[in-house]
Amino acid sequence: MTARIRHRRLTGIIVAALTGIAGAVAVAGPAQAAGPDYYVDCAAPAAGDGSSTSPWNSLSQVNARTFGPGDAVYFKRGVTCVGVLVAKGSGNAVAPIVLGAYGAGTQRPVINGNGADTAVYLKDVSYWKVTDLRVTNPSSTRAQRNGVKVESSSTAAKAGIEITGLEVDNVAGWGDKTGTNAGWFILSSGIMVYSASTAGPISGLKITNNYVHDTGGGGIKISNKPSQYHTGVLIAGNSIISVGGDGIVVHGSDAPLVERNRFDNGGGGAYPFVAGNFAGMWAINSRDPLFQFNEVTRQYPSNFDSTAWDCDGGIVGTCTYQYNFSHNNGGGFFLGCQGCTSYPNYAAKQIIRFNISQDDCRIAANLENSSPTEIYNNTFYCMSRPLDLKLPTGTSANTKVANNIFVAAQGSLPTGTNLTYQKNLYWGGVTPPAGETGAVQGDPKLSFPGGTSTGFNSANGYRLSTGSPALGAGNVLSGLGARDYFGTPVPNAAGNVNIGADNGSGVPPKTFSSLGEAFNNVGISRDDNPRLGGYTLSGRSYSGEALELAGFRYGTVNSNGTSFGWPQRYYGFPDNVKAAGQTISVSRSGSRLAFIGSGTYGTQSGTGTVRYTDGTSANFTLTFADWLSTSAAPGTSLAAAMTYHHKPPSTYNNPSTGRDEADVNLWYAAVPLNSAKTVASVTLPSGSPLAGGGLHIFAMTVA
Repeated sequence: MTARIRHRRLTGIIVAALTGIAGAVAVAGPAQAAGPDYYVDCAAPAAGDGSSTSPWNSLSQVNARTFGPGDAVYFKRGVTCVGVLVAKGSGNAVAPIVLGAYGAGTQRPVINGNGADTAVYLKDVSYWKVTDLRVTNPSSTRAQRNGVKVESSSTAAKAGIEITGLEVDNVAGWGDKTGTNAGWFILSSGIMVYSASTAGPISGLKITNNYVHDTGGGGIKISNKPSQYHTGVLIAGNSIISVGGDGIVVHGSDAPLVERNRFDNGGGGAYPFVAGNFAGMWAINSRDPLFQFNEVTRQYPSNFDSTAWDCDGGIVGTCTYQYNFSHNNGGGFFLGCQGCTSYPNYAAKQIIRFNISQDDCRIAANLENSSPTEIYNNTFYCMSRPLDLKLPTGTSANTKVANNIFVAAQGSLPTGTNLTYQKNLYWGGVTPPAGETGAVQGDPKLSFPGGTSTGFNSANGYRLSTGSPALGAGNVLSGLGARDYFGTPVPNAAGNVNIGADNGSGVPPKTFSSLGEAFNNVGISRDDNPRLGGYTLSGRSYSGEALELAGFRYGTVNSNGTSFGWPQRYYGFPDNVKAAGQTISVSRSGSRLAFIGSGTYGTQSGTGTVRYTDGTSANFTLTFADWLSTSAAPGTSLAAAMTYHHKPPSTYNNPSTGRDEADVNLWYAAVPLNSAKTVASVTLPSGSPLAGGGLHIFAMTVA
């Protein structure tokens, strides 16, 4: 079974677990005036009259009717209708037309386009609400194809389109943004809004609380600008998983709001990305776009992009990204590309504030070198990768970088006449640029960066602990906004501004409730996306598939007579602890404390401490050979042997170029315990939490 298939089967679990970022978004609507209700049961033996007792049994019966204000069409739960649903007629602001579900249970009705251009088609209509359906459009061949398509082709303005609460999946859209059919990629996605350049705009366009997965070309796209900007655009609360392209694209819209969406595994899925470029969530040819409270993670690499966020060509006014969380994306954090498209370059202001970025580590904002750019109060934490920043330095850019946390083992920041730094904090292998005023150097004492106690990253790990040198050390600046990432006022109650995305007063130092909560490194990646890993600063990692062949997969594993919980089911999230003096709560008795892990950059050894519930403690020495070593360190033994591992691919769309045939190993080590006592906690050996030489621990148990 391939990793890609396994991932698709987990997407339902992923969506259920991810309520912190992409939670349900309440969208208020007008009270609906009563109108005729029509029922559709495509399993019914005969074509009825559309009543509840004699439902229609085909989409052709639905398509034959022109609906009016207050009408509703309900499809029977658990039943599939094959073909294309074509909306006809319009509702009004008081009485929209509704497509929905009826019947017992929670299983959605299915509209299966069966390889058509579009499965649910709303063309030149107003005031429709499409809800509680599953829309799918599979095919054995890929082409320009969508699940739901909203289109404006006439010059008349449209209004009141709401797409909410759908599952849209397995749409065989185009995956190649290069060559003759590149335009098919732009017009393929799970949910598509398209307007001819001479057509009337749509006011009141809401796309909310949908689950979009395994759709070729992308997740949710507004493509092309009509005669005027779309207005009242809200894209919120959507979970977009394993789609073969962009997560969310907003084109031709005035003040669009994109918030509380989650995009994971971009470029993968049933219809994966093939070639060219894609990115996480971005705007193009729009005015004053705002992206906030979103999450983008684990994107595949592409030709250049694959960043979480992007301000693209034709943006007017201000392009704002605030209160977002991104991590482990193939192309990094942010792309500033206003000057690298066929659209005019209006040098819109770029505001990037109070975001948290983990192991993205790349900003390519110098492609448009004249945009005024403000980068304030972000937390950039590079556990496994060097920091790579390119910022605008043109005469009108006036780039300001202030109150940010920069943590990385390697990297440097650019300098220029029109680029200023103020009161940023630096730790690891990065130092303040020459001429910075008020720079702070030292451990920011983040609570538990990278921690994944539930299998997913937690932004809460990026709160400041008490004693952090970032507390109260920032500048009070205009343009910071009223709150931080976590909702704390800016300035806070004490009148201060911290450095970083957390403006609170500091949380108590962390004692980890599990090893997983302390995870701070991505040591395992998938064969189809080796770029996810960062076991070393060169981007190498174990193969999840190779580990599985060796018997190490999520759940329980056995090594050297000891049973361990194997930690991570979703490759590409942190999966091991690089020892840095973390204290882990245990509460268990046994004769030995056992570990599975390895060293990096040679054999590594360090001293840890076991504390018992009676107040006593004992030190121990933990030693692991390097993961590339052919023999175990003295007193340890082999846990698992793999015949290959991963490196960054030399060709972005050929993951096989990220395979290195050199053998790698995991090692087993155990230290004795007083079996008459109960272990209260284990403090791991000291070291740096950042990629480099040190001890890596994937599993630990008292046995």
